Amino acid sequence: MLRFGIVSQIDAINVLARVNFGDDDSTSFWLPVIQTKTLKDKFYVMPDVGEQVACLMDENSEDGVILGAIYSAEDKPILQSEKEMGINLDCEASVHANKEEQTLTVIFKKMKLIGDIEHDGNLKNTKGIKSDADITDKKSSMQDMRNTYNGHTHTGNQGRPTSAPAQGM
Repeated sequence: MLRFGIVSQIDAINVLARVNFGDDDSTSFWLPVIQTKTLKDKFYVMPDVGEQVACLMDENSEDGVILGAIYSAEDKPILQSEKEMGINLDCEASVHANKEEQTLTVIFKKMKLIGDIEHDGNLKNTKGIKSDADITDKKSSMQDMRNTYNGHTHTGNQGRPTSAPAQGM
């Protein structure tokens, strides 16, 4: 049978939770929390203590499974459109995708990406770029430019504009 209740305890390691059912003031045994994938690709998310969930229970409410959390009048959805998907964390980090505008907005204090990044389009940055390695464009690297221009020489000046550096890039 389908029952609704409030999560009272969680076991994050074993992906289990206990649920208090307000209609008869009973508390479930430890129930597994359904995950989207668990074999090769793995997905993990746990409900919070105090979160309202839907459970599928046996006829005696002794065994069952937590199907997932549900929104209520007090806990409203973060988005109001079927064309958007989103995750808001309680630390104010978020990920939002808008299918109509084809935009992905990621807000985190720090992001760590591991792997190659391929980008096709314009890159706009408002706070600068820092690198622990050399930066290279299609002609040369920043280090090549430093090696050439930091010690470059000019021919004659005497108050007039100087010639281009004798060393080419």
